This record gives sequence, structure tokens and C-alpha cells, in this order.
Amino acid sequence: MVSQATSTKSVSTEKIPIVLTGHALQSLRDSGYSLPAALGEVIDNSLEANANNITLHFEESKAKSGKRHIHCITIIDDGDGMELEILQRYLQLGFSTRYMQTDTIGKYGVGAKLAALNYGQRIDVWSRTSEDEPWYHVYFDLEQALEEEQKGETVGIAPPDTEPLPNSILALVPQDSGTIVLWSKVERLEEGKKAPDATALKAEIKHELSRMFRYFLHDGIKICVDGTNLLPHDPLMLMEGTWNNKVLAEYYSPLIESFKRTGNKPDFPLPEVTKKHFPAKRITREGGEVIKIGQSSCKVTITVYPSEVIRKKYETNKKDELTRNLRLEENQGAISFVRLNREINYTTLPKIFGKRIESSHRFIGIEVSFKPELDDFFGVRNVKRGVEPYDDLKVQLRELLSKYIPEAINCINEVWGEVSRQSNEHQGEHYPLLEAVKEANRTMPKSRVKAQVEPEHKERIIEDLARDALPGNDEKKQEERRQYRESIKDLPFVVESVDFPGNLLIDTQHIDGQVIIRINTRHRFYREMWEPLRSIATAPPENISSDEAAKAARRSIEALTLLIIAYGKAESMDENPREHFSELRSDWGKFTDSLMGKVKDVI
Repeated sequence: MVSQATSTKSVSTEKIPIVLTGHALQSLRDSGYSLPAALGEVIDNSLEANANNITLHFEESKAKSGKRHIHCITIIDDGDGMELEILQRYLQLGFSTRYMQTDTIGKYGVGAKLAALNYGQRIDVWSRTSEDEPWYHVYFDLEQALEEEQKGETVGIAPPDTEPLPNSILALVPQDSGTIVLWSKVERLEEGKKAPDATALKAEIKHELSRMFRYFLHDGIKICVDGTNLLPHDPLMLMEGTWNNKVLAEYYSPLIESFKRTGNKPDFPLPEVTKKHFPAKRITREGGEVIKIGQSSCKVTITVYPSEVIRKKYETNKKDELTRNLRLEENQGAISFVRLNREINYTTLPKIFGKRIESSHRFIGIEVSFKPELDDFFGVRNVKRGVEPYDDLKVQLRELLSKYIPEAINCINEVWGEVSRQSNEHQGEHYPLLEAVKEANRTMPKSRVKAQVEPEHKERIIEDLARDALPGNDEKKQEERRQYRESIKDLPFVVESVDFPGNLLIDTQHIDGQVIIRINTRHRFYREMWEPLRSIATAPPENISSDEAAKAARRSIEALTLLIIAYGKAESMDENPREHFSELRSDWGKFTDSLMGKVKDVI
């Protein structure tokens, strides 16, 4: 038995509250919710109440800076509504009609309350279970609670009343049953605290909610945000009628129209005109790969995005329009964790891929789906905004990814290879570099070659070069050669790797200010230095071993040194090399320095 402490000072013999309600709630306001995650907690309750239509309404005001910010948020649903005894306890922290159940979205009874207080200081709730009833109302005001606590009064939720609905939302209220949750005194969205302005914040809300609730949206539940009905955003890119499909259709439509009108197309293939669905390729089996956890299991689905998304290698590294609109960078290494068809986290996990995340991972969709009975294994918290799989589960997930990610990378490389073949087959191996040199040459000295070439002879030289670069006589090859001739006509330098006999390393021709250079692919320098380096330069970093890279680098140093030595040896074949070649050496060094300074990171 524990005896009570004694003191000469007066001590109360009454128990004191373990929680100072107002102060505790003030502290709990920093729960770490993003605004979409906070709103998602309220939407969860609407879905559990069998709502088919959920509307989010925002009221804005202008700050001193002139930027608009959100000061009031209303979530309206047409669900079953709440009976009076449930309504009063709705705002009670820890109360839930589904407390600790493992077959529902929510179970802790804290999410919607903490989410609201994370952004505003007052929550009002109206609800009714039928059209014949009035809208009953309860509220909690944190400022008022702190004042009551200072006075020694009990902080609590008053019984429901029939306070009228705000005029600003009357047009949005359902005719039958439903619930309305209003957050006011929203002071944590002012002055760009969560986004540059209200417009950017609402765009982020739409994007996040469309992904979090994609399965509900895809199956017909309507979520309307600021007058916009959300489309599901599927990071696996398997669903039809999604936001991803809309973005792709809007991106390709003008490109297709431009191609039909002008004949010009981008350097990657265009889809069919009528294509509206751009499905990813499943890497895992239909239904996903199963990971056993005790008596239960979770499912892992992995996909590779369609070629219309992958396009040309490095194209998406430029942060072009499609890359930005599809938010591909966000998907790089991200895993979507879905609990009972509701995404609770979309994040990267440290070292889950066994090595660093590569840019090509942005084209891989990964989803892990599980039921609430596995919450403990996934480290699900009382706020649905985090997942941290426990060790055994993480090991199994890492092993599964190590099996399928290389296969996914191979699929991506195949797309890149095919796109590169289709887009460059009529331009030649060195075309990107030659385009860059064309720009650099604008400020360099111009050719002083005086020999004139007859037009017929020039055409024959260009045709011979086209045949060297693109051999074959079928109709397709003839068209490719035509396109090739067109693509090189304005280039000051044309370089092609071609096969010709003998020990000649390069052959040059000068015609009307254009320099044509053939590199002999039979030469040992090309086979042992040029070709291995080119293969490494065009391969994804994750596909190159350190040994391969080191070996190629060592041989390249040898080859470059030997190339210079061979040049010196060639000069020594002349009786007076200093007089005959000094100007050539000077120009060569000067032009090399100039070009290397202007042309970088092209390949």
C-alpha cells in the first residue's frame, strides 16, 4: 500500500485532471498534417457514413501583401448523418463508433478532430439523418476552451442545438441526410505558410485527394473541390478515366494536329489519334505479388509506365510540360501504401531499393495494399499520414523489389532504345552533337577552302554518305535516306561512323563550306575506344558496373595517348613538319578549346 505524502504546506486531497484540455489541444495542433491529409480524415468519415457525394468549399480573404489565403473550409456530404447522441460526441477526442476495429478506414477516433485543429481554432458540425429533421449543430472553439479553463470551468461539448447553417453554403447542402463540417478561425494558411497563395494550395489539395481516394473515385464516389469534380490519379497508371489519361490526351492532341498539318513531329513517336487510355505494363502478376505476414498478407503491384510517358531518354530530365503536369519527379522511387482502398502514404523508404534511387525509377509505379489488421506491421499511426514497415516486412519487400525492379528497368531501356531508333534512324549516330556544334560554329572562323564542287557532284557525295549511314534499298530505307539528307543539309560539320576497308581512321571532304567526316568503324581505335565509350555513355548508370567503367576509362586514356603519339609519328614522315604543320596544330588546339568550352552535356 502506498501512503500519501505529507508536508507542512497545504496540499489538495482531491485528484487533479491528467490532461488540461485546452492546453493539451493547443499543443496537439502541431500534429504534422499536410492540408490534403487533414481534409482526408474528414472525407474518411463521410465514406464510412455511406456518402456518395462529398463537396469541399473554401472561403478566401486577402492579406496585407495582396495574396489571397483560405480562412474557412467546409466539407459537406450526403451520407447517413448522425443521431443526436453520436453528434455530441463526434468532437470528443478518442470517441469513435469504430474504435479499434480492423474492417474500417478509421479506428482511433482522433483523426478528424486533430486534423481540424491543426489548421483552425473552431470546428462546427451540422448533421441530420433524414429530410424531415432539422440540421442539428455542435461546435468546439479552442479560444473559448482556453478561457474556460483559465476560469476553472469544465471544458466540454455542449448538447446539440439548431443553429442555422451559414448562408455561404446553403446552395451546397444535401436535400436529405448528411453532415457538414466547418473549420473556421483558420489562421495557419495565412501569408504563404503552406503554399504561395490560395490558388496553389487548392491545386495541391485536388492533386493529393485525387490520388488518396482514387479507388473510391474510380468506382463512382464524387468528390468536388472548389467546383471541380476530381478524377482519380492512379500512380500505377492502370485505371481508365483518370487524371493521368486526361493529361496525356491533352499533351498529345496538339502535337498530333500539328503533325497532320505540317508533317513535323517531335523526336519521339506519337500515339494513335483516338487513344484515350494509356495503360502501364504490369511487371508483377495480375492481382499483385503476395507477401505473407503471419496469418495475413499484403499485395505488391509494380508497373512500368507507357511509352507515351517514358518517351525519349533524358526527355523527362528537362522538366518539360508533360513531366511537370504528370508530376513524374514526385513518383521517383515513391511507393503508394493503400489501406482498405485508401492511400495513407505516398513516399520513399530509405534503402528499400538496395541502392540509390535513379531517374528511371520515375517511370515505375509501385503500390503496396493491405488491410487494417496489418496496421502494427506497417507502423500505421493514429493519424493516417505515415507508414514505416517493420523489419521482417521491410526485408521481404526489399527482396521482392530487387527481383522486379531490374525487369522494370529493362523494359524502360527497351522503350528508350526503340524510341531512339525510330527518332534517330534517319539522323545518324552523332546528330545531337552536330546540332550543338552548329550553334558553336556561328562565332568561329569560317572555312577558307576554295575548291568548287559541281551541284551534281555534291548531290552524289551526299547520297553516298546517306547510303553509308543507312544501307539498304527497300522503300523504307529510301525514305529514311531522304529524311537524313534533309536533316544534314544545314550542318557545317557532318560526322558519320561508316565501314570502309584499310587503316584510314578518318576521311574528310570539303564541299561548299560543309565538312564531311567519316570515321572508320573497322579501325582499332573505333572498336576498342570509341564504341565501348559510346555504349557506356548511352546506358543508364544503374546498368554499368564500376569495373566496366574503370576498364573503359583506362583503355580510353591509352587510346587517346596513342592517338597523339600516332599524330606525332605521322608528322615525322615529312621532311620539315614544323614548317608544314605548325599552323595546323595551332588551329586544331584553338578550335578544340573553343568547341569544348561551348558544347557540353549533349550526349
